[in-house]
Order: sequence, then C-alpha cells, then structure tokens
Amino acid sequence: MTVDIGNLAVRGQILRAGDPGYEDARAIFNGMIDRRPAMLVRVSDAADVAETLRFAREQKLEVSVRGGGHGVAGRALGGDLVIDLSALRAVTVDPGSRTAVVQGGATWGEVDQATQAHGLAVPGGRITHTGVAGLTLGGGEGWLSVKHGLACDNLLAVELVTADGRLLRVDDESEPELMWALRGGGGNFGVVVSFTFRLHPVGPMIVGGMIGYRVSDAPAVLEVLARLNAEGSEDLGAAAVFMAAPPAPFVPPELVGQHILAVAPTWFGEPEAGAQAVAPLREEVEPLFDAVGPMPYVALQAMLDAGSPPGLRNRWGSGFVETITPELIAASQEPLPGPMSHLIILPLPEAVRRLPELQGAFPGRMGGRWLVHPVATWMDPSGDERNLAWVSRMNAAVRPTGTYLNLEAPDDDRVRWAMGETRYRRLQRVKAVWDPDDVFRHCAHVTPWDGS
Repeated sequence: MTVDIGNLAVRGQILRAGDPGYEDARAIFNGMIDRRPAMLVRVSDAADVAETLRFAREQKLEVSVRGGGHGVAGRALGGDLVIDLSALRAVTVDPGSRTAVVQGGATWGEVDQATQAHGLAVPGGRITHTGVAGLTLGGGEGWLSVKHGLACDNLLAVELVTADGRLLRVDDESEPELMWALRGGGGNFGVVVSFTFRLHPVGPMIVGGMIGYRVSDAPAVLEVLARLNAEGSEDLGAAAVFMAAPPAPFVPPELVGQHILAVAPTWFGEPEAGAQAVAPLREEVEPLFDAVGPMPYVALQAMLDAGSPPGLRNRWGSGFVETITPELIAASQEPLPGPMSHLIILPLPEAVRRLPELQGAFPGRMGGRWLVHPVATWMDPSGDERNLAWVSRMNAAVRPTGTYLNLEAPDDDRVRWAMGETRYRRLQRVKAVWDPDDVFRHCAHVTPWDGS
C-alpha cells in the first residue's frame, strides 16, 4: 500500500517504505514478525498523535501503536499506519512525592536508571528493553511485584490521546472507569503518551542471583519454593527456570549448555538478612552452583538481558495454575528445543493476589497461584517447527485456569476467556465510550459493547 502523506502535518518523522530509517523503524523484538506498514509516524508529542489519528481517519487507515516494540505478538506493526512513540522517552522523577512521569516510548531500563538515582523504583519488566507502555497496560509483573504488586497497581495517572484526538489526563477522580480499564485492559482505549507512577524505596543494593540444580531435583526444589511463598514474606521472591546452563563465570565449565533447573531468588529486605532468607534453597536441595549475593537493583533488572536479545525468533505461552502437578513437572523435564529456550515457573505474589479482583482490569489475580511461561527463542527459521511444537506441548501440559495476556498472541476469544465474562463486559462498555469505532484493535483486543 502506498499512502500520500498529503496534509499530514507533524513535527515528528514520517517514514515510508524506501525511506532511510524505515527498515530499522519496523524492526521489533520478535524476529518472526516481518510486516511492512505503509507508514510509521515517529511522533514528537501528543499533538502529533492527535494529528496522525485525524489523518488515519481521513485516509481510512488502520492504526497500531508502537511503544517499546517488545510484545511477542508483534501487534505494534499490525496497522497500515504505525504511531511510533519511541522518540518519547523522558523519565522525570520527583523524589519528594515519590512519583515518576514516564513517557510512552520509554523502556524499563531507562525508568530503573532514573529512579534508582534517588533510591526509588516501581515494579517493571525483567528485561531492560521491555517497553513501559505495553507492559503496564497489560498488568506488569516483575521482580519487585513480590513487595509492591504490578506496574499497573502503581499507576496513578496517564495522559491519553483518545480516538477522536482529545488529550486527557486520566486518574481515579477524573475518569474512574477509564482508569480502571487502563490498569490491565491493554491498549484498547487510546494512546498513552505518559504514565505517572508511585515509587518505592528500593536498594540500591538487594540480594539476588542464581542457584543451579539438577533437573531431576525439580520436585524437591519446587516444594521449597511453594513453602517459602506460602510463608508470605514480601521481601522474598523467586522464579524457577528450566534452561540450558549459561556460559557465565559462576557456572562450572562442564555444566555449560546442560539442561538445569535454575532458581533466581530476590531479597528486598535488609541485605544482611538475605542469606538467612534464601538458606532453605541452599540447604534442603544440593545445588550445582550458587551465585546469590548482594547486587545492585539495576543489575538484577538487567540480569536476563543476555538471554533475550532483540531480533531473534520467539514464540511464548502462558498460564496460571493452582498447583504444580506431576504432569507439569514431567513436561518441564523434557529436553529443550534449543540453547536459548526455557520454561519459567514462578509463584504469583500475595502482593498481587491480595488486591480486590476488580481493583483494575488485570485478569490474573485469582487465576492461580503459579504462572507457567514457556519461552522458545531461536535464530534460524529451520528451527520453527521444533520450537513451535515444544511451546504447544508445554501449553498443553499447563491446563491453565487463566493466562497473562502480555505473554501471548491471543485472539479475541482467548482475551474474552482470560478476562472472564463480568470483566470483559465492563471493558466493552468502557471501549464503547472511548473508542466506539474500534480504532485501537491491534492489541489484546476487546470489542466495543453493542448492547447485545
């Protein structure tokens, strides 16, 4: 499709096929996504967003929105015209009020660097190049969630450009129903150009790292994790990962590349108490290696970056379950499809679960006590069949009671199932008010309420 830019008047950059920079602009995290939108508009402010939406309406172009471009579904490139927020990356911290205003194109690495300069943080992603916008609007679970809930639980306000081009400041007082929907209901309601977050004192030093075990010890290790989670310390979190042992200095050379179970514990309390907190993981099951100790919070946030570089081929799955069944453990011990693929099992923190089910639109609070997340990552298209089949087998073994939509490429039926009928109908009514023409459909899509 060729689009005449005609009367599109923006201060930002307009990119069409063949223009210098177009190929880089259309590259996103998941290398399996190879879409060529007619144009991308790298907006410079909210006025550019409103003008681009006007132009899209006039030209009858489908619109999608790119924040960090990290969503595995690749919906950032789903439209004929992409509103690209990547130039909007400012992070402004107010240490006195413990808040931060974060523009819609920022990444979590940028947020962490800015907030940690003041000894503050907000729950965010586990990969630094994850975009703030998509993660927050879909929930936002991360290392710090054990203590302070989801990113969306810490969202105080947004600046949002609506489908008809209005710029609104939205918070619990001005538009409570829309604010409810923005806390986990995805990108269905407008273009968020800035987020205001509540911050918390964190670090700068925490306790974290990795402990490695034999895959055959998985039942015992997961039992320890379940007990520690049930004890309910808001300072102690952990994720279990079935993975290939990385070529890291702390991994014995003979283990590199071998299938292991790694546990990544985190301790956000007083650092000197961290050793005692993680002691059961060291004492009750013999580890292959132990690389847990004091580290900067920003190092924890970047710890997994090397295993998740942009541009590789990715297929993910997700499911909440109430218990880790023997069948799931047996599936997790199956050989991995490649050296970068892995299966994550982590407890859903009480700091997330204890909030009222309809605190926000995020659907996973009571979906189960564990999140299971298979991640297939590979380089060569010749590996597609093997990796896709592995994710399918892992998803079949999960038998979920719910799912975390940020980690999937869900169709409309999957979104409705994940949300549940009561929440989904409420979201439909909000959608009908703010986007009745379904402009923002390239997301975890909710259809507007039609009265039926």
